[in-house]
Amino acid sequence: MVSSPTSRRLLLFTKPARPGQVKTRLIGDLSAEQTAELHQAFVDDLSHRLSGGDFELQLAWALDEGEAVPAYRLPEGSSVPGLRQQGDTLGDRLFLAMEQASDSAESFAVVGSDHPSLPLERVHRAFELLEGKADVVLGPAEDGGYYLVGSRRGSLHRRIFEDIPWSSEKVLETTLERCREVGLQVELLPEGADVDTPADLTAFEGWLEKEPLACPRSRRLVARWGEVRQEVRS
Repeated sequence: MVSSPTSRRLLLFTKPARPGQVKTRLIGDLSAEQTAELHQAFVDDLSHRLSGGDFELQLAWALDEGEAVPAYRLPEGSSVPGLRQQGDTLGDRLFLAMEQASDSAESFAVVGSDHPSLPLERVHRAFELLEGKADVVLGPAEDGGYYLVGSRRGSLHRRIFEDIPWSSEKVLETTLERCREVGLQVELLPEGADVDTPADLTAFEGWLEKEPLACPRSRRLVARWGEVRQEVRS
């Protein structure tokens, strides 16, 4: 049975591309303005790719108090609906966004904008697992976190987001422990890599060389900066 896209919802967690507030671990190798450009390129490339999926895509924005939800449009002009992240901690924001999604979607997942190479097929696989026996699906990241978390109506549990050492190499391990505590069946996707550090960016540049059609906006930025670095060295 083919699921209706409206029975699946994917939330892309992101924030406005403000210099000094995004991709901060890259500042030094890149300027604050460049990291903001890169962040926006990641959001654009991911949104474009994910908009073609068999699910409803929404952007979940981390915003300042009183700040309006941005009106986001894809390069071809179509709009992507947005919502405001709620809650004080990352765990709160993830749970509350997924809880809201469960009001109208049977299965739902969250990805971040720091994994620009995320294949569309992997997101589809996450939803297929949730429509099978999985209560929770996680996409492990190389740094010990996860790049995707998904659940389904009737299986979402706040505990899987509680007492997690966020921004550490123990995020995935602790999340799996929480799932075991409450008896949730977990399926894991293939490992992926976020782009957070200079080493990550170098690896991403290598990936772009092997995938000539992927991430066109990010590719143009990286290529332009590479030309500038070569001019400086010469």
